[in-house]
Amino acid sequence: MKINKISAAAISLGLFAGAAQAQSSVTLYGVVDAGFLYNNNVKGGSLYGLSSATSSRWGLLGSEDLGGGLKAIFDLENGFTLGTGALGQGGLEFGRKAYVGLSSATWGTLTAGRQYSASNDATSSFASGADWAASGLGYGTRAADVDNVDTSNRIQNAVKYTSPNVAGFTLGVLYSFGNVAGNFGQNAVKDVGLAYANGPLKLGASYEFTNRPYYATFGNQGNSSTSGTGTNNNMPSRIYGGYASAGSQQIVTAGGSYALGPVTLGVLYSNTQFQNLGKIAAGGSYGTVYNGGTATFNSGELNVKYALSPALTLAAAYIYTHNSGAGGYDSAHYNQVNLGATYLVTKRTSLYADAFYEAASGTDSTGKAAVANFSGSTYSSTSHAVAAIVGVTHRF
Repeated sequence: MKINKISAAAISLGLFAGAAQAQSSVTLYGVVDAGFLYNNNVKGGSLYGLSSATSSRWGLLGSEDLGGGLKAIFDLENGFTLGTGALGQGGLEFGRKAYVGLSSATWGTLTAGRQYSASNDATSSFASGADWAASGLGYGTRAADVDNVDTSNRIQNAVKYTSPNVAGFTLGVLYSFGNVAGNFGQNAVKDVGLAYANGPLKLGASYEFTNRPYYATFGNQGNSSTSGTGTNNNMPSRIYGGYASAGSQQIVTAGGSYALGPVTLGVLYSNTQFQNLGKIAAGGSYGTVYNGGTATFNSGELNVKYALSPALTLAAAYIYTHNSGAGGYDSAHYNQVNLGATYLVTKRTSLYADAFYEAASGTDSTGKAAVANFSGSTYSSTSHAVAAIVGVTHRF
């Protein structure tokens, strides 16, 4: 018995030593942002209040060396509202990211869970609204972030593969399971993105197809048919909130950027289609008002960033979005201008000031006269709106 105890202890020590040799790490990271927001028209009234240009968050990023160049990885990221301390993304504990997977410099990365789309990985850096123009607030996106470049809708129940960089090219492929018994394709998302980087030149293109988007990706929690259809942060958007009954949604995006010394020029185009309108029953703030057809949004953006000094960057963007209309309703047009300035106090702390102007015309998704409707905000009572935010961001 004494020998057995000694042997067991030796084995335990051996296992412990082996585990100790495996290289592993867990990193705590995050962003804390507070700004003062002004919006001149929220349902007819001016809004003053505390908000955030960059989404406040904290996360745990981990990896463990499994040998042979293979690593186990995970990322758990929580979003929260700084002013109230409330959980973001509809109250989900890790609503921004929650995935685990395997990564290899030779074979690429395979992850499973709630995560950003491959489309976002390939094209978001070319959009001012996902880069410097108050990405957390959402005001700087193309009309209501209709193409999801600013990730108003994250992808859950998803498996994603990202290839290693080969001659500057990176490929991402994602499939999101609808988790509906007896119907494998219901509420599913198919997504692919291709990116290229070579010195000052960056390019990206993507394709995403969603079955029954109201149930699959709209709102924050997915598969829950939330009343926040067509929204960012569960606030109804008249720009496309009326298309909740779409049987499917297709998004094609392409863009690029080029750096010329201190100046970076960016361009982005997207085509978003809400197909088979009225095919499914959907509630939401506007209900079902269509009995067939497809509503198509074409959106284009030009933007520029100028590093006036190592600390100070100035930026501007112009965005035009056209909704073709559907079901016999007229089309709608949206013009937007974003202006911004960022000053780096230190590598982790920055000051910012952003301003936005949006003008709308025609007939929106609800069948009413189009009004200005910044993403992440309640709609204006008129065809135009102005907003601005100044604040501080700290990263850790």
